[in-house]
Amino acid sequence: MNKLRWKLPTLGLVIIMLASACGSGTDATPTAVPTDVPAPEPTVAPTEAPEVQPTVALADPSEPVSVTPPEEPGYCEAAPLPELPVRPVDDMDWVKGADAEDAEVTIFEYSDFQCPGCGGIYPVLQAFLEENPNVRLVYRHFPLDFHQHAFVTCEAAEAAGAQGRFWEMHNLLFDHAAEWSVVSEVEARSLMSVYAKKLDLDVEAFDAALDNGTYREKIQAQYEESLALGLPGTPSFLFDNVLFPSDIGLSFRGMQSFMGILQNKDEIFFDAPPELTVTADDTYEAVISTSKGDLLVNLLPESAPTMVNSFVFLANEQWYDGSEFFFVRDNFVAVTGDPTNSTVGYPGYYCAGEEQGTFDRAGLVGMLSNGQFFITLGSDALQLDGQFALIGQVVEGLKVLDELNRVVVGDPAAPVPDVLESVEIVD
Repeated sequence: MNKLRWKLPTLGLVIIMLASACGSGTDATPTAVPTDVPAPEPTVAPTEAPEVQPTVALADPSEPVSVTPPEEPGYCEAAPLPELPVRPVDDMDWVKGADAEDAEVTIFEYSDFQCPGCGGIYPVLQAFLEENPNVRLVYRHFPLDFHQHAFVTCEAAEAAGAQGRFWEMHNLLFDHAAEWSVVSEVEARSLMSVYAKKLDLDVEAFDAALDNGTYREKIQAQYEESLALGLPGTPSFLFDNVLFPSDIGLSFRGMQSFMGILQNKDEIFFDAPPELTVTADDTYEAVISTSKGDLLVNLLPESAPTMVNSFVFLANEQWYDGSEFFFVRDNFVAVTGDPTNSTVGYPGYYCAGEEQGTFDRAGLVGMLSNGQFFITLGSDALQLDGQFALIGQVVEGLKVLDELNRVVVGDPAAPVPDVLESVEIVD
């Protein structure tokens, strides 16, 4: 089960499609892509969305929507955080950051010195630790078989660590990967001694450790530990015992967002999806109160009963209260519904199906698989046809949408986002 776990994009619409469709709004923080992890299959939209040329005139927002019932019902599945039985920190580990007594979160990194993604993320990790002094980082080896020099570089780091210079060798190996990763095994081994000399190590003791295989057993044990955990590749991170999902994206922003989700999990996660109580014949309205005014939405259970049911449940649980409109772009959409305000929050379950919605005017409400939702603002939303569930139509307060601050995810110059203060369901 849990077929949807971390497979459906948490921002499905925003980060992947919306930002790229607009050609701006990229993450301002450094991003490292793990090249050794299989890329997740796209589930919503291509990386680059083509410019939309509407083929039909937009419908009048004040006119009732023509609803297309789904051919098959939607469904929801629980998607708990992926917890793994990670080994507790011991004397064999290399640790930096907060002390054990002060650490609120321990990040376990399983890494490979010949992995380009690992080399790209290490300066981001350093910045993350500096920004979050309550975080402890634990480094463990995961030398992949197809990396010719992965094992010898692990040995070099361990031998340097025996002389108190593990992290210095760690940084040096990543910084000089372009030098040692392209040479023969003999040349790579010689370069390890050169690096030891650069770090003012006892080169004779360093060489003896590598030549005698002093640390091979430890490195092999951590490699087997990585496999036993079922880690997808390198780099892999566990925040305490929770696997960092690749869908979020390895970046400063992604790690900060994920840590926020973990810190608020008791308030935002439900043990199971809600029972289906909404039927296609039901009539509901929703009053969405924002910092710029109220919207009255006519919900459309005939169009997407499962998705409307989830929306009604989350609204009644006050799950949406305090969510920011974290992406608002003229003539496209306004996106909200994440109470963590990290852009990647979800309620502990995902829903799928009922994605036959048509978004042919301003004021239509579409639902994402992770509980978040968007409201259309114009003709650019036509490209979303057939990709998301249509759950409602704004029947009063369209002018409020014009007043929302235009915000792009990751844009430091963007104004402060407006806030969804509450959602009241009227049955």
